[in-house]
Amino acid sequence: MPVVCIRPAIHIRKISSLFAIGLLLLTGIAQAAPITVTDIAGRQVTLPQPAKRVMLADARALLALNILHPQEPLKNIIAWDSSLKVKAPDLLAAYEKKFPQISKIPTFSNPYVNDFSVENAVVMKPDLIVFDIGLMAKLKTSGVLANLEKIGIPILFIDFRQQPLTNTVASMRLLGQVFDEQPNADAFIQFYQQRLNLVRQRVATLKPEQRPSVFIERSAGMKGERCCNTFGKGSFGQFIDAAGGNNIGSSLFPEMGGEINVEQMIVSNPDFYLMTGADWGRGHKGTQAVPLGYATDVATAQKKLTPLMNRTGLNVLTAVKEKRVMAIYHQFYDTPFNFIAVEAIAKFLHPDLFKDIDPQADIEMAHQKFTALDYSGVFWITAQ
Repeated sequence: MPVVCIRPAIHIRKISSLFAIGLLLLTGIAQAAPITVTDIAGRQVTLPQPAKRVMLADARALLALNILHPQEPLKNIIAWDSSLKVKAPDLLAAYEKKFPQISKIPTFSNPYVNDFSVENAVVMKPDLIVFDIGLMAKLKTSGVLANLEKIGIPILFIDFRQQPLTNTVASMRLLGQVFDEQPNADAFIQFYQQRLNLVRQRVATLKPEQRPSVFIERSAGMKGERCCNTFGKGSFGQFIDAAGGNNIGSSLFPEMGGEINVEQMIVSNPDFYLMTGADWGRGHKGTQAVPLGYATDVATAQKKLTPLMNRTGLNVLTAVKEKRVMAIYHQFYDTPFNFIAVEAIAKFLHPDLFKDIDPQADIEMAHQKFTALDYSGVFWITAQ
């Protein structure tokens, strides 16, 4: 009588069971819970899966995305606005040296300048559009926000620009969640908070009379000799306050700021005078700005600073006469590296209190640790 062996049948059943378990696991992965976050505007945003096709309404958010993807800064970006090319060409050039494919990313008009094209978004088929919070009112009024929501394209509002010291951590955490890169976001957040808290703890020891008055001229020299645009309670106004100064513009303007005349400047007679500058030569003919950023050197920057200090009206200020003047990189107002600006300003205003703080070492470390960029350039100078 033939011998019947049942072991193969058992083996087949085991394989079938394992296969069924595998299918259940795969199904579970495919049906994983969607990502739901609350953005800076207080809106609930849901993505069915981590973002893979993203449109940036401010291309300068590239630095934030690089923190999330340290070796692949362009990952998942399918289109962005023209702000890198027009407003931060030095940053664009710095990335282009290592990632020449950056020039192939489709570019659209800056939404602050022109309306955001819903039709273009439909063609691009993004699974997420990232907007600066400052655009929300315009997007609502123009109907763009409602149309994008109707189409079903998720929209995320972040903020490194309006209230940067309030919203940078939240913005980085949001981006870490929607890209499923929380560990990289958390590593940066920890570093950011440690550096910023150190400054805040020391500034908290200052008496009111130890906080000097500061005027900061926004985009100094960008349109020639004209003066004086300034920042209010937001943006660089926050930086000055956190650094232990009293920002004159904060008592004059809410949020992003406005313009005062030279006579008002003379009357205010600030203890310290700050200017923001950047590499605007390619986008603004006749600019006299200090070309700070990734593509300059100290000698070039100093050469540009002197004429700005000698402008009529400014040259009579005590701060200018005594060379209590600093020029600082304008783009700090729209980057998660804004804590560097706070450190640099704090050391300028209170050199003894911050004598052991080295913002130059920190900016170099931040680039090395969190980005794919090779550090270069000059990001602040003081009058010599």
